[in-house]
Amino acid sequence: MWHQNMRSLYQNFIAQSRKVNWTLLLFLALFLNVKMAIKIAALVVLVLIFRKKLTGNKFLQQKFAWFYFSMIAIALLNLLISISSVSTNYLVATITGMGFWIMCVVAAALNFRFVNDTNTAKLHTTVSLFFILNAIFTICQLIWFMWDAGSINPYTYQGMNQKYFIGTGDLLRGITFDVSTTNALLNAIAVLYFLDRRKIYWLLLCMATMLLTASNFTNVSLFVVLFLLFIFQSDRNQKSIIIVCLLMFITFLAKISPQNKHYLTYVWQKLADQKIDTILPVTTPPLLSRLPDSVLNTEEKKKKIATLYLDSVYNSQPGKRKEAASSGDEINELPVTITTLRAKPSIPKANIHTEPYQRKRDTSAFRKNLIAFGVFNIPAFDTSLRNTQKKQLPGKLIALQQTLHFIKAHPFKFLTGAGIGQFSSKLAFRTTGLQFAGGYPHSFAYINNDFRDNHLNLHLNYFSKDTEVHSLMNSPDSVYDQLLAEYGITGLISFLVFYTGYFLKNGGRKNYGMPLLLLFAGAMAIGYWYEQLSIIIIFELLMLINRKEAKKKEII
Repeated sequence: MWHQNMRSLYQNFIAQSRKVNWTLLLFLALFLNVKMAIKIAALVVLVLIFRKKLTGNKFLQQKFAWFYFSMIAIALLNLLISISSVSTNYLVATITGMGFWIMCVVAAALNFRFVNDTNTAKLHTTVSLFFILNAIFTICQLIWFMWDAGSINPYTYQGMNQKYFIGTGDLLRGITFDVSTTNALLNAIAVLYFLDRRKIYWLLLCMATMLLTASNFTNVSLFVVLFLLFIFQSDRNQKSIIIVCLLMFITFLAKISPQNKHYLTYVWQKLADQKIDTILPVTTPPLLSRLPDSVLNTEEKKKKIATLYLDSVYNSQPGKRKEAASSGDEINELPVTITTLRAKPSIPKANIHTEPYQRKRDTSAFRKNLIAFGVFNIPAFDTSLRNTQKKQLPGKLIALQQTLHFIKAHPFKFLTGAGIGQFSSKLAFRTTGLQFAGGYPHSFAYINNDFRDNHLNLHLNYFSKDTEVHSLMNSPDSVYDQLLAEYGITGLISFLVFYTGYFLKNGGRKNYGMPLLLLFAGAMAIGYWYEQLSIIIIFELLMLINRKEAKKKEII
């Protein structure tokens, strides 16, 4: 009997495993990994395996691939225009940048091959499994944080020098180990995907996981899309689920991470050009002599005894008692009375104003290097945290202003832009050699002066200072900014016509196509995603699957 049960379980496992395209799942897990070496290895291995099938397909006829080729062509054109002044370091940077676009092309070709050669049921099972594994992995990370902090809710736990607290969501990187924003967007995509397919349990799992990452931009973007779905494209059951998602969001802000309400108010005041009254004042911690012994360590208790002794000697001097009395200070301890002795004893609570519960504001060696670079290389570099906090516009809008001013000052660059890696891209940040956008050999470091005085200056203005201003809204990262600044109006039109236009025409109005396109449009404003090589792959895969299903319905 036992052998029969085991055999039945084994056969069921084999049957279920055949519903998954394991090669595609492995490709997604490896290529979305944050390490560039793993991405490159995954592409090389799969290209070698499928080299015959990749050469004979219709991928090159797909217009969204033309966008990638146009980016490479514009980069080469800009290089030829300025060939007389090109340095060896910039030539290396250009080759590196074109390498990112080539990787996008190869990944898209592999996606196209997987969709064409795999039946839709297996594709959906594989994508669903990837989303579920990512959500489970993220929740396991949170459980580890709970165990490490010794708290059921790390989002409100201020111990360990606020190792977690409001920054807990930033540490939840998911199966890709990429930044938490990537994880949040992957789960937001999964919510729209499962909502369309009416997989309610998996939708709620991914919704909860997305909220745990505490990405306010992703939360707001998703709920804008869900609101539009609620009005224009949902049945009664889907409307109910959307309301449940909204209640989950409210519960998260109210009970799990209430600090995010303060942050959202701060963002709104900046965007609405209102007076910023949400900057927390610099507070003075309570005197050591007034803290209970239960929250002090041995050394602090000794200091407290010494302080109390010196205060008592000072107050015992002639004239000092009268002076202290006039100032309202207590002179004598209250006598111990029967009432005091009969008071119910209580366990003293930890004082969050003591050192273990306050965030360390020590400047790290990495930030010191950024400050030193800014001071010595950028004219009039501002090192004031207070000035940065009080800037009315968020850094992302300031970056857009910088790009528009640059184009206005250099009208001849309006058509094809400043050139790859010259003004606004992850490549431009990477080639600085400052190690905040990935590794790059110092011997080939390259920094364009226009980039240095604009986006780099802006980025360092925020991210070389305290972590409280390290916000997504202050980062200049944006695909729109990148295309306009480095590829000009030609690159932006190519993106809208070839890339967005292709997916809008091919399945964009069917199933989850339009909601996903709307979320994608918002996401393009917060990152250099084509160089990040992460959510773009999932977006293209889902849209190609949607296109395949839409074509089947048209044939039927």
